[in-house]
Amino acid sequence: MVRIFSLILLVIISNNVVASIQDQTLICDKDRRGYIFMTENKVQALSINFDELNIISISHSYKLTENVIFIQQPLTELYKENINKPIGWIFRRNLDYVSLDYVNGDWSRKFSWGCEVVSLNQLNNRLKSKLQKLINAIKKI
Repeated sequence: MVRIFSLILLVIISNNVVASIQDQTLICDKDRRGYIFMTENKVQALSINFDELNIISISHSYKLTENVIFIQQPLTELYKENINKPIGWIFRRNLDYVSLDYVNGDWSRKFSWGCEVVSLNQLNNRLKSKLQKLINAIKKI
């Protein structure tokens, strides 16, 4: 009985699955992008805008399945076609993110990066730190 309990405990501890996604915060893409899961279907995506060198925030909807979190198009495009088509997804087991890029009228090119669970404070600090590094690098040029 103790062995079975120990095995179950080991599986739970070693598993990186995000059990409840609401109120979770992820940082991805080498500290360039973050996701704050606000409600059961709304996620706030924060990313560094390289053109203006600031942090932008866009609200997206998302769908949760057993293995994947599908990030949908921005909520500002609710009345446009294909709102339910995912623009990216996060694998719940290992928190790897796959993103689709909109090219010539089609969501086709794929990019991927790793994510990790962080606090909201850590997300803000790491995005600001990454942005400051970019600004400092540009000033040196």
